[in-house]
Amino acid sequence: MNILICSVGRRVQLIEYFKKEFNKIEGKVIAVDCDPTAPALYHADYFEIVPRIDHPEYISVLKSICLKYEINGVLSLIDPELTLLASIKEEFEKDNIRIIISDKEVIDLCYDKYKTSKYLQKNNLPFVPSYRDFELVKQDLNNGVLTFPLIIKPRKGSGSKGVFIVENLHDLQLFWSEDNDLIIQPFIEGDEYCVECYIDLLTNDTVNLFSKRKINMRAGETDKSIAIKDPVLNDLTYRLIYTLKPSGPIDIDYFKTVDGKYIISEINPRFGGGYPYAYAMGENFIKSIISNLKGISNLPYESYLGEYVEGKTMVRYDHFIVL
Repeated sequence: MNILICSVGRRVQLIEYFKKEFNKIEGKVIAVDCDPTAPALYHADYFEIVPRIDHPEYISVLKSICLKYEINGVLSLIDPELTLLASIKEEFEKDNIRIIISDKEVIDLCYDKYKTSKYLQKNNLPFVPSYRDFELVKQDLNNGVLTFPLIIKPRKGSGSKGVFIVENLHDLQLFWSEDNDLIIQPFIEGDEYCVECYIDLLTNDTVNLFSKRKINMRAGETDKSIAIKDPVLNDLTYRLIYTLKPSGPIDIDYFKTVDGKYIISEINPRFGGGYPYAYAMGENFIKSIISNLKGISNLPYESYLGEYVEGKTMVRYDHFIVL
């Protein structure tokens, strides 16, 4: 059994964990990226350099790689590629290749931060208000509904790229006039949390769950975090998953406000950058994937309630290889 992981970039530890689990069953991990200097390529069993995801031949190249290496499952580690892979799920499944991803409707909803906010509001889930109407922003500022500072960010984006804190109306107007494909949000005071889950591809049950409080962020990724177990946070996560109906890996970001309430910040239907911490603590999403690719469903999380111990802290650091 072999798996293809796309757009691997710098996710070296994740590739090594996949390799560890797949090698146990004599399977192989094949990594692809358009950048020949992507470090994670060189930690897989095999790797291929591919065109950019917007190249017209990209999908045909992926399919040829799947046939070459007898691939059973495919997943991607970057947001822009998720929609593309979701659109070819049925095509690849005709060749018994499972795209390990949520349905396209879920992917599109999560990638568009404005749609995410409106979806959460519609389904009575705690959300960060998001504005696309600049005049409404000014009106709410005048009415005291909004106050500075505000957050301005791309409607579709990832990794905290293009996210700015704005302190006054002049700067807000300046950002908006340069690029109106943005959203405006209130600045939320509080701690940041993350829950990572694996949703069984066969039963749609939540079979893995790991929660952490973020201590420090760097370039949009968690640099330090501490494992937690909070029934309130778990219940909110279950409500979201029941409503959204994702499948495969999903990474959910939360704020915990000063009054102790959780707000859903972002939903990323893929492996989060901090997943290796969950793996090290015993939440083995990869083992669950292997079972699903074998046609075997996994036990629901409620049946064993997780094996990790809260209170342990993860700290990340950099390493390098010479090509």
